[in-house]
Amino acid sequence: MNYKVKITPKIRANLAISITVIFWGMSFVSSKAVLNTGIPPFTMAFLRFLIASALLFPVYKKLEPDKRMRIKTREFPILLISALFGVTIYFLFETIGIKLTSASTASMIIASIPVFTVCAEFAIYRKRIPPLKWLGVLLSVAGVYFIIKEEQVHQSTPESFIGNLLMLGACISWVIYIIASKSIRKSFSGLALTTYQTLLGTLFLLPLALLEHDSWISIPAIAWFNILYLAVFCSAISYFLYIYSLTYLDSVIVSSYTNLIPVVSTFGGIFILGEKIMLRQILGGLIVIAGVFIVNLNKPSINRIFNRTVSLEVYDKHP
Repeated sequence: MNYKVKITPKIRANLAISITVIFWGMSFVSSKAVLNTGIPPFTMAFLRFLIASALLFPVYKKLEPDKRMRIKTREFPILLISALFGVTIYFLFETIGIKLTSASTASMIIASIPVFTVCAEFAIYRKRIPPLKWLGVLLSVAGVYFIIKEEQVHQSTPESFIGNLLMLGACISWVIYIIASKSIRKSFSGLALTTYQTLLGTLFLLPLALLEHDSWISIPAIAWFNILYLAVFCSAISYFLYIYSLTYLDSVIVSSYTNLIPVVSTFGGIFILGEKIMLRQILGGLIVIAGVFIVNLNKPSINRIFNRTVSLEVYDKHP
């Protein structure tokens, strides 16, 4: 007797977000591999987003031919700010930070972005934060402290500490991007906003890459492979997989998956790059993930937490 397994959209969505988590988790490892070949960080970021732009723009024109609209004058400065902080500045901090610290440590720090977002909303919009969310904030801060302190104990040079500070700078840059994007998101589709931000961010990266002209080298094949991986799989394909997963899955499931990104990065750093990670760093990463989980609990979930009904608000966070 032949049995056919019916692959439902929900199964495909789970597969899509699983693949996305692997792609995004390995992006830290891939970036580190490129930088280890001697490619300057600004140049690497520019090449990545130049290729991503070349992929996204034709897709945008093909899928949304009737949705293209003129950018309103009052929205253009905000769009520029979102592109500047979400692409150019974020990835400058991230690429230099990854160069100076380990891929696993970098991903653990980046995992705390939702915590920074909550704190920014409290400071800017005076948005009330329930006590349980403050607990999540404190947990994540403690986890990041664990990660940075433990790495410093086992590092004889200050470069890793500077790299960790740059990763914190990347977190702050992404929060600015989220706030800026939120104010104009109603005027653009997700694909349109991502395409415009990627194109503008790439333009901002160009002069910085040119400043590294004296450090340019012949790019080896392994570096090109990783740059293409970052551009095609992490910046282009993962975007569509992520949106697809949100279409068919509850946000609690999607958030649970994305919190596993540092786990993927840690295993990749250990087995591919030969990085060493201490037990206390792993503990710090778990504390960060726990804090992010608590921070993402929305109000109805907090009220029903003892009934084991949990719902999460998804914050944009991808490498």
